[in-house]
Amino acid sequence: MKKAIYFGFGIASLLFILGYFLKNAHLFGSIAMGIGLIFFAIGGLSGGAFIDGNQLRANFHTETKEDRGKRQKIILISGVIAIPNFAAGVLLFMV
Repeated sequence: MKKAIYFGFGIASLLFILGYFLKNAHLFGSIAMGIGLIFFAIGGLSGGAFIDGNQLRANFHTETKEDRGKRQKIILISGVIAIPNFAAGVLLFMV
C-alpha cells in the first residue's frame, strides 16, 4: 500500500513540477488528469461499477473470499494512485 501512495504522489509531483517550470501547465495538467482517469477506470472495472445488479450478484456468489480481497485491494490501490494525479491536474489548471 505504501508503494502505491509513493507511486501516485511521485507521478503527481513530477507532472506538477514539470508543468510549473516548463510553463506548460495545461498540457501536464491534462496528462495528470488522464492518468487519474485511467486508474479510476481500472478501479471501476475491478469493482464492477459498470455492470448491472444481476451480474454483480452472480460474480459475488461465484468468487472466493481470497479473490474478493484481491479485487478490493486492486480497487484501493488504483484509487490511491488516481487521487493525487487528479489533485495535481486541478492545481495545474489553476496555475
